[in-house]
Amino acid sequence: MYAPAKNPQGWNLDLSAFGQALDDAFPEVRYGPEEGHAARLSFWAMTADGEEFDGFADNESRATIALSSATVDEAARFILWLRDSYLPAPDLIRFTSELAYERKIDTDWRVPATGDHARIADEIKHHIQVVVG
Repeated sequence: MYAPAKNPQGWNLDLSAFGQALDDAFPEVRYGPEEGHAARLSFWAMTADGEEFDGFADNESRATIALSSATVDEAARFILWLRDSYLPAPDLIRFTSELAYERKIDTDWRVPATGDHARIADEIKHHIQVVVG
């Protein structure tokens, strides 16, 4: 997930504030600066029902939050939290996938500015269908 190219710092992503937001939202959280990357914060968070999110936040050139090894449902849950509880404007979230990146597909996919978990998951699934072909 990342801010749009026309507004790369539109999220006002402050890494300390993001770490605090994770602390406030999830019962178990670990985060800290990523070694060798001054503008990157690695994080791990777990929900009360045991769902885990692992990734990093980066604000060097474009505000970015990446999850590693997330299923569609996990990514949709995290994006829903990010959109509805943390980011200043719900229409400023773009996303891609590792597969799209590997295939050099540079299209910015928009996270729906409204809607529930299912709506976000459907958009991610649509992205995957287009990328896979």
